[in-house]
Formats: sequence, structure tokens, C-alpha cells
Amino acid sequence: MKTLILNNYKLLSLLTILTFFTIIVGTAIANFFLLLSIITFLLIDNKNYIYFYKLDNFSKILALFFIYILITSFFAENEFYSLKKAFFYLKFFFFFIALKICIEKHVVFFDIFLKFILPIFLIVLLDGLFQSVFQFNLIGMINNTSRISGFFGDEWILGSFVFHVAPVALLSIFFYKNITNKIKNIFLVILISLSIIVIYISGERTIFFISIIYFFTITAIIFANKKLFILFFAIFVITIFALNPSGKNYRIFKSFNFNYPSKDGTVPTVFSTFTVYKDLYSTAFKMFLDKKLIGHGVQSFRIKCADKKFFTNRFGCSTHPHNYYFQVLAENGIIGFLIFLSIILFLTKDFVFIFLKWLKNKKDTKNLALMIILLNIIISFTPIIPTGNIYSSISGIFIFFKLALYTGLKLKKFN
Repeated sequence: MKTLILNNYKLLSLLTILTFFTIIVGTAIANFFLLLSIITFLLIDNKNYIYFYKLDNFSKILALFFIYILITSFFAENEFYSLKKAFFYLKFFFFFIALKICIEKHVVFFDIFLKFILPIFLIVLLDGLFQSVFQFNLIGMINNTSRISGFFGDEWILGSFVFHVAPVALLSIFFYKNITNKIKNIFLVILISLSIIVIYISGERTIFFISIIYFFTITAIIFANKKLFILFFAIFVITIFALNPSGKNYRIFKSFNFNYPSKDGTVPTVFSTFTVYKDLYSTAFKMFLDKKLIGHGVQSFRIKCADKKFFTNRFGCSTHPHNYYFQVLAENGIIGFLIFLSIILFLTKDFVFIFLKWLKNKKDTKNLALMIILLNIIISFTPIIPTGNIYSSISGIFIFFKLALYTGLKLKKFN
């Protein structure tokens, strides 16, 4: 019986990982595997349902946020729309619980990632490099712009995908026991270097700059007091100069200004991307001021931003305000914002305590692993940076996959 349950958890591990990776194919396929993961979790053991109410402290805060957005959706002006969005968003909480328990109770997750998924991740990285050189990728998708999208085609999320997957890939190598530490370190350096380069050529400015902070920090931690860190940094600097950003004309180092067609069709007006974000944030803040307590409802920004009393200049309306904090303020009010902020502060507090514990014992692999994943999560929630839609399927999968990974590892008892 125990063998059967273990094999079922291996299947669950594979399904949750495929949820992460099938974003490459499309969100519909990714959502299919997400739902399949939840169903599999419930079928593995008829007692697994207890984990949805037997929660640790962090999971309780998450549950509170989900319950809050669901209840307040009943009071939204577009009640059915917001309620539908909030209801379907609940799937990420169930997915979070399923993956968290899978990692906490069983050890096969990273083995499966290493054997089956890490090669795919490496192909994604190499495909991006290939497309940057030849203007078409390994399956013939043509790209003539200064940005690289690889297998994602007209979805410009290659850099984001690499940034969010990289810590999982690093941990799969980190926990692999059948190679020496020297070989393991070499693999880690190669993977980090490839990730940085691909994020750079993807042209995603925000992801590139936060990835530099992330990879530099975790490399300093992983290779603390080791010459290999100096080697890595030298390789990184040489690589960036070898790419010659001014010659390659990659978007990362191009002007933040863009031409916008004038109303009369004559000379286009030059605007800064900062103007776009300022207008979006202003619209979101006006929405917050209109309904300070509970906000306008999940995914309401795309509907309400066109309202004259909220609209701010020509760039003030979009599908979302491109910042998690402004989106939660506008759509969920001050109460939702405080719950959301408490989640971030909880994680930040955890990182500080884990880091201090690691300083006392740098051979503690659990704390090192927790920092690798936790720092990636915290940096993703930097308040001042542009972000995606927090209630989209892609953002939901990225966020709750990593949160489950961190929480499961934190609760897991290591030998």
C-alpha cells in the first residue's frame, strides 16, 4: 500500500511540474494539468482532504486572502464577472496545498524534475540562444526583432519563464546526490550563466535587472568563501561584454522612449515607458480612492479603467495596472491589500531568520535551499517594479508553484 501511495505521489510530482512547463504550449494546457494535479492529490489518499483545513500559519494567511476576494466579489459592481474570476482563482490554493504536501511528505519531486524536466529547461535556454544567432528557433519560429521569445512565439515571456523556473532547476541539481560537489558546482555555474544570458536576450528589462540581483546574491551565498564565485562573476562580466549590447541592439539597453501615433496622423509623439506606468498607477489609485475598503472586485481594472472618473491620460487603461500592489489596492481595497502585504512581510521575516541561521551554520543545506527559492519569490514582489496581472493563469502558476515549493521544503524534515 505504501509503495502504491509513493508511486502515486511520483505521478503527482510529474503532473505539478508539467503544470509549470506546459505554459510553453499554452495556458489552457497548463490549467488542465493544474486541475489534474488537484484531482490526483485527492484520489491518492482519501484522507488528503484534511490538508485543506489543517493548515500551517502561512497557509492560513493565504486561505484568508482567497476567502476575502471570494466574499468581496459579491459586492462588486460587475458581480458575476468578479465572482467568476475569484472562484476560478481558488484552484491555485488547492494546487498550492497539493504541491506543498507532495514536497513535505515525499522526496521524489526533485529527482523527477532533474530526470525529466531539467533537459527540457536546458533545451528552452539553448533554443533562445539559437534564435538570437539565427533569427529562427529549433522548430523554425522566425523572429526578426531585438527581442527573443523562443518557443513562446508572440508571447514575450521567455525571460520571465527562465527567471521563475531557474530556482527549481538549481534545487534539482543541489539535491542530486550521485555526483561530487565539484561537478555539482560546475553545473550550477553553467545553469546560472545560461539563465542570465537568455533573460538578457529576451529583452525583458524588469526581469533582467531583478535577475541580476537574484543570481548575484544566491551565487555569493552558494559559493561563499569559494574561488568559484569569483570565476562565475568573471564569466558573467565577460559574457555581457562579448554580447556587445550596443552592437546587438538588444532592447535592454535601448531607450525607454517610444513613438506613439499622433491623432492627426502626422509626426508621432515621443513618450517614455515611465509615463505609461505612471498613468496606469494613477488610474489604479483613483479606483482605490473610490472604494477604499474592499475595492472594485477581482479583475475589475480592465472594465473600470475606461470610466471617466478613473481614466488618467492616454495610457491609463489596460487589462491590469502592471503592478501587483496597485492592482490589489484598486481591486481588493485596503483590507485585501493589508492581507496581501502580510503575506509578503511573512516571507521577508522568514528570509531574515533563515539567513541568520545559515550564517551560524553554512553547511546547513536546508536553509541554503530555502534561501534559493525564497529570495526569488521576494524579489518577484518588489513594490516599485512593473509586473504582470496577479490574477492571470501564468502569474498564478509561477507564484503558487514557488510558494508551495518553499512551504513544503520549510515543513519537510531532513535527515
